[in-house]
Amino acid sequence: MRQAIEKLKDIVEAMVADGDLHDLEIEFLKAWLADNPDVSRVWPGSAVSTAIEAVLADGHVSQDERAYLLSTLRQLASGDFADQDNGDELALVFDNAVEINVRDALVCLAGEFLHGTRAACERLLESCGGWPAAAVTQNVRYLVVGAKVPADWKASPLGQTIQATLDLQRAGHAISIVSERRWLDRVAGASATQKI
Repeated sequence: MRQAIEKLKDIVEAMVADGDLHDLEIEFLKAWLADNPDVSRVWPGSAVSTAIEAVLADGHVSQDERAYLLSTLRQLASGDFADQDNGDELALVFDNAVEINVRDALVCLAGEFLHGTRAACERLLESCGGWPAAAVTQNVRYLVVGAKVPADWKASPLGQTIQATLDLQRAGHAISIVSERRWLDRVAGASATQKI
């Protein structure tokens, strides 16, 4: 599996090297992922696969979709994902041991997601029985942090949302902070078993 993920990273690096993303490259990556379905079920292949599916859903790749996909692939190529084990402060706030079950749970989505737009993430959440929340409150069960985290995340609205969540945790509320990676892996696993 590790070799296949490294191959995916090599393919992505070659695709983004010229700063352009052509339709044939997108189709090639889609076909490669289809030929390697195990990679599509684990991070970061799952994020790339869902991004490509979202971009190709209507059969046409708009300039905005192309720019979004190029940005996502560049982040993969550079290894610039928030929840990698790189020791940054953000990784310390994630509740990596918590069991994720979004069925009938309020879930706040914060930041920018590799999976796609906020609307696409909300649709995925709703398809799994969860309810999107506009902000963290005492009733929210999970804060999911998108993997596209700015370098200055502490001073951003994302940082304020994380701080509000930490304050709720300290006050005794059962709200967990999870990474997009863990959320997507859980959603992908659950959709296979229909237990989310």
